[in-house]
Amino acid sequence: MTTAHASAENASATPAPAGSTSAASGDTTAHPLSQPLPVLPDDLREYAYQAIALARFTIHPDGSVDVALVKPTQNPRLNQLLLETLRNWHFFPAMKQGHPVASEQDIRVHFNIE
Repeated sequence: MTTAHASAENASATPAPAGSTSAASGDTTAHPLSQPLPVLPDDLREYAYQAIALARFTIHPDGSVDVALVKPTQNPRLNQLLLETLRNWHFFPAMKQGHPVASEQDIRVHFNIE
Protein backbone atom coordinates (compact mmCIF):
# COMPACT_ATOMS: atom_id res chain seq x y z
CA MET A 1 0.00 0.00 0.00
CA THR A 2 1.09 3.53 -0.72
CA THR A 3 -0.02 6.62 1.15
CA ALA A 4 -1.27 9.49 -0.95
CA HIS A 5 -1.39 12.97 0.41
CA ALA A 6 -4.65 14.72 -0.29
CA SER A 7 -4.59 18.39 0.44
CA ALA A 8 -7.28 20.97 0.19
CA GLU A 9 -6.55 24.27 -1.40
CA ASN A 10 -7.99 27.09 0.67
CA ALA A 11 -9.27 24.54 3.16
CA SER A 12 -11.31 27.17 4.98
CA ALA A 13 -13.56 27.53 1.93
CA THR A 14 -13.40 27.64 -1.84
CA PRO A 15 -14.50 30.29 -2.46
CA ALA A 16 -14.59 32.00 0.93
CA PRO A 17 -17.63 34.22 1.31
CA ALA A 18 -16.97 37.92 1.61
CA GLY A 19 -16.60 38.87 5.26
CA SER A 20 -16.10 35.23 6.25
CA THR A 21 -14.95 36.16 9.74
CA SER A 22 -16.32 38.87 11.95
CA ALA A 23 -15.12 38.74 15.53
CA ALA A 24 -17.56 41.44 16.63
CA SER A 25 -20.64 39.49 15.48
CA GLY A 26 -19.30 36.00 16.29
CA ASP A 27 -19.73 34.90 12.64
CA THR A 28 -17.06 32.59 11.18
CA THR A 29 -16.81 30.02 8.40
CA ALA A 30 -16.26 26.33 9.11
CA HIS A 31 -12.71 24.99 8.99
CA PRO A 32 -11.33 21.43 8.99
CA LEU A 33 -10.07 19.95 12.26
CA SER A 34 -9.36 16.42 11.07
CA GLN A 35 -8.44 15.54 7.48
CA PRO A 36 -7.52 11.84 7.25
CA LEU A 37 -5.65 10.91 4.08
CA PRO A 38 -6.51 7.98 1.82
CA VAL A 39 -4.22 4.99 1.63
CA LEU A 40 -3.99 3.91 -1.99
CA PRO A 41 -3.26 0.41 -3.24
CA ASP A 42 -0.30 0.33 -5.62
CA ASP A 43 -2.56 -0.33 -8.63
CA LEU A 44 -4.27 3.06 -8.14
CA ARG A 45 -1.06 5.10 -7.98
CA GLU A 46 -1.04 5.66 -11.73
CA TYR A 47 -4.62 6.97 -11.67
CA ALA A 48 -4.07 9.14 -8.60
CA TYR A 49 -0.94 10.84 -9.91
CA GLN A 50 -1.98 14.47 -10.35
CA ALA A 51 -5.68 13.53 -9.99
CA ILE A 52 -7.90 16.36 -8.81
CA ALA A 53 -11.43 16.15 -7.45
CA LEU A 54 -13.83 18.78 -6.18
CA ALA A 55 -15.71 17.74 -3.05
CA ARG A 56 -18.78 19.49 -1.67
CA PHE A 57 -19.00 19.23 2.10
CA THR A 58 -22.25 19.83 3.95
CA ILE A 59 -21.02 20.64 7.44
CA HIS A 60 -23.46 20.06 10.29
CA PRO A 61 -23.50 22.15 13.49
CA ASP A 62 -21.76 19.29 15.35
CA GLY A 63 -18.86 19.32 12.82
CA SER A 64 -19.82 16.06 11.11
CA VAL A 65 -20.14 16.06 7.33
CA ASP A 66 -21.98 14.75 4.33
CA VAL A 67 -19.82 14.82 1.23
CA ALA A 68 -20.30 14.40 -2.50
CA LEU A 69 -17.86 14.69 -5.38
CA VAL A 70 -19.12 17.47 -7.62
CA LYS A 71 -16.11 16.95 -9.91
CA PRO A 72 -14.87 13.36 -9.53
CA THR A 73 -11.63 11.93 -10.89
CA GLN A 74 -11.83 9.74 -13.99
CA ASN A 75 -11.38 6.53 -11.97
CA PRO A 76 -14.47 5.14 -10.16
CA ARG A 77 -12.38 3.12 -7.65
CA LEU A 78 -10.32 6.18 -6.77
CA ASN A 79 -13.52 8.20 -6.32
CA GLN A 80 -14.97 5.57 -3.98
CA LEU A 81 -11.80 5.46 -1.88
CA LEU A 82 -11.69 9.24 -1.77
CA LEU A 83 -15.34 9.52 -0.68
CA GLU A 84 -14.85 6.92 2.06
CA THR A 85 -11.91 8.95 3.41
CA LEU A 86 -13.55 12.38 3.08
CA ARG A 87 -16.57 11.17 5.07
CA ASN A 88 -14.20 10.88 8.05
CA TRP A 89 -13.19 14.54 7.93
CA HIS A 90 -14.38 16.61 10.88
CA PHE A 91 -14.86 20.37 10.96
CA PHE A 92 -15.18 23.16 13.44
CA PRO A 93 -18.63 24.39 12.33
CA ALA A 94 -19.50 27.78 10.95
CA MET A 95 -20.71 30.18 13.59
CA LYS A 96 -23.48 32.73 13.32
CA GLN A 97 -23.96 35.12 16.21
CA GLY A 98 -21.84 32.81 18.34
CA HIS A 99 -23.88 29.65 17.59
CA PRO A 100 -22.86 26.69 15.38
CA VAL A 101 -24.78 26.50 12.10
CA ALA A 102 -24.85 24.21 9.07
CA SER A 103 -22.84 25.33 6.05
CA GLU A 104 -21.43 24.12 2.73
CA GLN A 105 -17.93 24.25 1.32
CA ASP A 106 -16.42 23.13 -1.95
CA ILE A 107 -12.86 21.89 -1.46
CA ARG A 108 -10.45 20.92 -4.22
CA VAL A 109 -8.58 17.75 -3.31
CA HIS A 110 -5.44 16.66 -5.11
CA PHE A 111 -3.04 13.79 -4.60
CA ASN A 112 0.70 14.08 -4.20
CA ILE A 113 2.11 10.59 -4.63
CA GLU A 114 5.40 9.99 -2.85
